[in-house]
Amino acid sequence: MNEGPPLTLAIPVHGKGAAAPLERTLGAIHQVLGAHDVEVLVQIGDPEAQDWEALIRNHAVSPLVERRKDQGIYDAMNMMARRATGDRILFLGAGDVPLAGLDRALDRWHSVDDVLELGGVRIPNAEPRVPRHYPPRWDSGLHWRNVTHHQGIAYPTRLLNTFGGFPLEYPILADYALNIEMWQDGVKARWNDGEDWVSASPGGVSRQFNTALYKEEQQLKHDVMRSGISKSLQPLWIWMKARWKKA
Repeated sequence: MNEGPPLTLAIPVHGKGAAAPLERTLGAIHQVLGAHDVEVLVQIGDPEAQDWEALIRNHAVSPLVERRKDQGIYDAMNMMARRATGDRILFLGAGDVPLAGLDRALDRWHSVDDVLELGGVRIPNAEPRVPRHYPPRWDSGLHWRNVTHHQGIAYPTRLLNTFGGFPLEYPILADYALNIEMWQDGVKARWNDGEDWVSASPGGVSRQFNTALYKEEQQLKHDVMRSGISKSLQPLWIWMKARWKKA
């Protein structure tokens, strides 16, 4: 079993303008989770960026920082999963804020197994027709939409790496593809009802409801979903969902 901390918080950042959101996230980690032994990784995808130094070098949470060119957000997340030492890993975006529910979850994690730990995610400033709350959930609803938000999944680090991480052939929806794969392969999940872990910032490529998003969803479900009625209905379902989102 891993001898590291119970949790790694992994924060990939890209481009200029993310310093202030990152500072908000690191400050909230210190305030909410400061009593716990938590590893904090920050990976900067722009090796030329210089506006991070004063923030991250002297911060109270002592983030472990690496500058690495990557092929996108999921490539960065896979790199961080491979260097994480925590028993579990939870991915945050710059600007996301951990909540008291994550502090309570850490209090009860005394060992690690191959079960996902889930928590609720709030998106208070969500885009139109995006839920403002994702409660913890792990069921066949994944056939129809990504009901389990990645900021609400603490993956066992070993298990995530065993699955090969997030599949890079899906640059917009790799977390959704991985969720379907894990659920179909019988990976279990547990949670405490009503426990929210993160208040997430709006934005992100998966919430840009354009042709590329729905084309990728069609492809990943063709590739990943097992044969059955749910799979056969996906083209009609995705077309209807796209119409509704754009209405």
